[in-house]
Amino acid sequence: MKNYEKPVVLVNEELAEGVYAASGDCYTVTAKIVQLPELGKDWYTIQMDGVHDAQDGHHSSERVIKVVFNQVVTYQASNAESVSGSGSNILYLTYVQGNGSYHNNAQDTLGLGNLEVVSEPGLAINSVSCSYCSRSCFDGH
Repeated sequence: MKNYEKPVVLVNEELAEGVYAASGDCYTVTAKIVQLPELGKDWYTIQMDGVHDAQDGHHSSERVIKVVFNQVVTYQASNAESVSGSGSNILYLTYVQGNGSYHNNAQDTLGLGNLEVVSEPGLAINSVSCSYCSRSCFDGH
C-alpha cells in the first residue's frame, strides 16, 4: 500500500495563460500565449487563429485583427501584412489577400500564425477581435 502524499499548489504571479476568443463582424479570433520569455529570448509568442463565419456567404480578402493587452507591448514579428500600435497596449494586425495566404471563403478556418511581442513579465491578452473584414473577392471565386 502506498503512502498518501498531500498535493502542493504553486502560485506564479508572473504567468498569464488562457485562450481568448472574441468575434467581431463575421469573424471569430482566438489567441493564446504559447511561449513566455525564457532562456535568453525576450519576447512572448502568441498563437492566433480565426474562423470566417459569413452567414451571407461572402468571401473575405482582408481582415484587421485587434489585440488588446494588459500592458504595453513592442511588436516583434508576425506574418501580418502590416501592424500598428507598437509601444502601446493595442496592436492592429492587417492580413490581406496580396500575400497569397489570407483569402478565405464564407466558412473557412484560418491559421493566422504566431505574433511575437516584447513586454514586461505578467503579459496577458485582455481581448482579441476582428475589427474589419472585407466583403469582396478579387479572384472571381
